[in-house]
Amino acid sequence: MQDLMIDPANRDTDELPSLPLPEVVDTPAVVFVGLLGGGTRPLVLDASVVREVEPAAARLLLSLLEAKRDAGVEARIRGASAALRRRFHAHDLAPFFTDAAPAGEALFVCPDRDDLGFSPSPR
Repeated sequence: MQDLMIDPANRDTDELPSLPLPEVVDTPAVVFVGLLGGGTRPLVLDASVVREVEPAAARLLLSLLEAKRDAGVEARIRGASAALRRRFHAHDLAPFFTDAAPAGEALFVCPDRDDLGFSPSPR
């Protein structure tokens, strides 16, 4: 039975469950993520669908991730689009984007969608 147990210290970080962020990240979304990912558990956020981050939410998200890191707990954002990475390349959130932008993202993408805040047509 002991062979089936996984030691959390030896667990690969890719196995960590991630919390999905919404398309528009606002302060209530960050508070909710903070409540769900609280404590001493690692916090891995999935930003694969994020198209906009409100300025106040970005500051709150940074505080949450820094608090986790300062407590010695892993905190990172994965799956962020190239547009999201460009938007935050000079922001203090940049070090928390840990993986590369999805490789196939540029394929079949409208060049007008390059900026955050793009909203697809309902057609």
